[in-house]
Amino acid sequence: MVSHHGFNPDWVSAPGDTIIDLMDEHGFNEEELSKRVGLSLIKGRELISGELILTENIANKLESLFDVSTNFWLNREDKYRQHKDAIIRQNNEWVQSLPTSDMSKLGWIPKGLSGNKKVEYCLKFFGVSSVPEWFNYYKNKQTAIAFRKSEAFRTEEMAVITWLKKAEYISRKQRTYAWDKDALQGSLEALRKHSLEPDPKVFLPAIRSILADAGVALVILPTPTGCPASGATCFFEPGKATLIMSFRYLRDDHFWFTLFHEVGHLVLHNCEQHRIEGMSGLSENEEQEANEFSSGVLIPPAHRAEFDMLNGRNWKNIIKFARKIGVSKGIVLGQLQHAKKIPYDHFARFKVKYNREDLC
Repeated sequence: MVSHHGFNPDWVSAPGDTIIDLMDEHGFNEEELSKRVGLSLIKGRELISGELILTENIANKLESLFDVSTNFWLNREDKYRQHKDAIIRQNNEWVQSLPTSDMSKLGWIPKGLSGNKKVEYCLKFFGVSSVPEWFNYYKNKQTAIAFRKSEAFRTEEMAVITWLKKAEYISRKQRTYAWDKDALQGSLEALRKHSLEPDPKVFLPAIRSILADAGVALVILPTPTGCPASGATCFFEPGKATLIMSFRYLRDDHFWFTLFHEVGHLVLHNCEQHRIEGMSGLSENEEQEANEFSSGVLIPPAHRAEFDMLNGRNWKNIIKFARKIGVSKGIVLGQLQHAKKIPYDHFARFKVKYNREDLC
């Protein structure tokens, strides 16, 4: 768990800032200052930038040069170093809370980073210049992301935030029509028919196009370690929805149920909040409504009575029913297993298993 408590965005500047002001006042350049305090030009520049520690010997010379007490310089240096050390500790705590190993494996940040370089690239990934800026932004986003309001982010939440940020970058590159809830609802049958296609390299471009026509960007993105999400719905920008799928279980029944569950949220519920399946804190009523919506799309109400008669004693009836209603047999099996009519370890061959490398 990483906390923002104690993160202070106010920067304590290096003593060099005061030295520069006094140099201007006395008409000194860097070369002359360095000479008067007994330093090379390179070391003098390091003193001004804060890289070189301002020792008591240097403080004595600055007192003689500018008539500003040694104690002033030493106190100034001490506060600066304390603040710099605190920033380093805060940066390290923050970067250690991120799923950086998976971020590098997935190509989200370069491989082989450590120390300040790792912090630098993680900040760049999130589009911020400092850790305090990151915390200020995401503390304000907690409600929108449906996280519990607290003083700290759990490891799970840090992984979800990272996943969502990458999804946002991908979504913003996709072109869609303006968000249209009615158009999305009207596209359900067109989406559903692609569940019969076992190859994601074929059906993903097709459903991505259908969703784009309704103002929804489809993002396929694996989750980093710690992120429990199967899918999510977000509005990263006005007038454009984003539906994110992780293909968490790489099976057709789970993918299509999750897809229509997320579509259900977009059709039925408040569009302003990010919803991440698998996270705690989501509305139980809304989750149930989305589940029922998805089940109703996959197994239409007109065929529900026939579905309720199916069981594991005659597997051929499952196949016949799937053909009759126009979905894969894996989807029908998944719905029967969810309804506890068939054990989860039965008829696994009915389900299509996807390869991660075929997903895009």
